[in-house]
Amino acid sequence: MAKWIEAAKESELPPGTKTCVEVAGFALVIGNAKGVLFAAANICPHAGLPIGDGDLRGATLTCPYHGYTFNVQTGKNVDDPSDGELPRYAVRCVEGRVEVELPGE
Repeated sequence: MAKWIEAAKESELPPGTKTCVEVAGFALVIGNAKGVLFAAANICPHAGLPIGDGDLRGATLTCPYHGYTFNVQTGKNVDDPSDGELPRYAVRCVEGRVEVELPGE
């Protein structure tokens, strides 16, 4: 069963920022793309490297290793849609806490 887990404080994520965290054994990149919070696996589906080290511009996150860009709101690979999607997780803000819905046991 999925569960909601706090991953950050809303005040830590102004628009245009992101951070990398580990929550309940999940490596995540969470951020604020133009005022919309997002949470995704911190693994580029192209080569398995940490995508959270890349640049966030608008709603796209660029992998710093191979340059692939992903839309953080859809998970789609902007450069090559056939090369996998960025795994995303539901995110919500509750009383200033950014919570991510993660799969349970």
